[in-house]
Amino acid sequence: ANPSFPVTEAEAKADLALMAASPVALERPLVVLAVIGDSAISSDAIMRGVAPTVRGTIVEIDFFTETSFVGSRRRLMRELADAFGGDGAVIPEVDVIAFSMGGLIARDAAIPDRDGRWLRIRRLFTISAPHEGARLAGAPLGVPLGEDMIPTSDFIARIRQARRGYELVCYTRLDDVTVGEEFAAPEGEPLWWVPTPSGEWSH
Repeated sequence: ANPSFPVTEAEAKADLALMAASPVALERPLVVLAVIGDSAISSDAIMRGVAPTVRGTIVEIDFFTETSFVGSRRRLMRELADAFGGDGAVIPEVDVIAFSMGGLIARDAAIPDRDGRWLRIRRLFTISAPHEGARLAGAPLGVPLGEDMIPTSDFIARIRQARRGYELVCYTRLDDVTVGEEFAAPEGEPLWWVPTPSGEWSH
């Protein structure tokens, strides 16, 4: 069942304009994550919609040169440490908006590593994220992350089994040929969806 409400693109843009006219203060820093291999195109699109509507600290991170989830987690933690004082121990609790693989990076970073370090997330909003794997996973991409997104992979199992101490809100478009809406939320979690407009790429 879709918990969403019907909204047209014109209505959404009008709502964003109203929110931009009266920005609200963020309760905590906001982190916006792009997809792996993307030079911030996806995160910039999120920023264009969200940034004018709020006041406070927003950190945008891309993973353009990364080819694995391990490297992407390290980059995320390193860049946040730099943004908040240069020491990973001082990264504050954050909210996160993440597109596609960015959602898995955030969930991975929220799991304590061997040194007991993790990203303290209060709320994680994901857009078309492969929470349970992806339709195109296993395609010969030449990088480890393709295999990691197979629904039966060790990486997906680790993400699935980890305790979540944060609120998770999942969004997607229908007919997503890349991830698949059936994978866009963890099992048992609500999925907020909208149809893909005619002529647009579903992912």
